[in-house]
Amino acid sequence: MSRKNRAHTPEYQWEQSLLAAYYDSRWRQVLDPLYDKFQRWKAGELDHAEMDKAIHQTHKQTQESYGVFTLKREIMVRAIQLNEDWFQDWVGANPTPVGYHLG
Repeated sequence: MSRKNRAHTPEYQWEQSLLAAYYDSRWRQVLDPLYDKFQRWKAGELDHAEMDKAIHQTHKQTQESYGVFTLKREIMVRAIQLNEDWFQDWVGANPTPVGYHLG
């Protein structure tokens, strides 16, 4: 089956939903704490040194996330399944298509 035709299959669409949900979840996991720290900094609760540290820590996490999201699709789908708690919650609400085998 050509790549173009595969994009219309239930399996591909399920995987696409998985990837999109994990992408959003991972970026929220990485960026929400930084957003909270920016709010605390704006309120005068954190100084510039604490913000500098938070930004550098977040940058490292974004690099790690980017590394996952640049893998081949099949590897990403399998890698997401290794995040068992997140994956089990997601797949519970988004059952696999009939005949789809989890890696």
